Amino acid sequence: MVNLADLQCDFFQLTDIKEGGETFRRVPVKAGDIMMGDRVYAAPPGVSHVVNAGGDVIVRLNRAALPLYDRAGKRIDLLAHLRLLKGRSVREYLAQARNTNGEWIAGRLIALRQSVEATRWAHQRMKRRAQRSRLTVTDEALEFAEYFMVWTTLPKDVRTAQVLDFYRLRWQIEMVFKRMKSILGLGHLPKKDPISSQAWLEGKLFVGLLIERMIQTAESFIPWGYPLATATQPVARE
Repeated sequence: MVNLADLQCDFFQLTDIKEGGETFRRVPVKAGDIMMGDRVYAAPPGVSHVVNAGGDVIVRLNRAALPLYDRAGKRIDLLAHLRLLKGRSVREYLAQARNTNGEWIAGRLIALRQSVEATRWAHQRMKRRAQRSRLTVTDEALEFAEYFMVWTTLPKDVRTAQVLDFYRLRWQIEMVFKRMKSILGLGHLPKKDPISSQAWLEGKLFVGLLIERMIQTAESFIPWGYPLATATQPVARE
């Protein structure tokens, strides 16, 4: 996991395919933490893990993995709400989810229409993926791609615009992983043996984290070797 405050790695864990993929359940959470993730993190077990530890989540909505319900416990018809969106208006809805024990998790669904360019790009990506997998993209999926939806457990005093700004900043985290993949070659695994693969990946991660730490140290370099107790004051001229 990458801390958005300094873009430094707080936690990482290597797993094989038998242990499953990405989930908040792998990450230690402290009270007050805000965990952000894309659709793969939008699932009740991971969300419950964060909320039970006193944290909150902001996730890109995964319609299949994270069904949402209204106050009466009825499944929300997302498209019926989304079709009411006009122009660039943002709408927010009370939308709760069920955890693995059947208990309710209070939350808010935030939705807005994507731009024509963003929608066109999303459609093209969906069709390319479907073509590679020899699947068919449904009309419903194409319509959902016209909208941007995030779900959060943050309280109402965190305004809708703030939640969207938080999620927008998540792209900086994506850039960290893109740099690791492109510069360090982390996206290519030239190994087949499980133990050798783990050693190779951990070595790459170690180098990447070491480089980030060196850059951070260089940016905060102090020529005289120690931080001052108080901020330097400007010198007055006579």
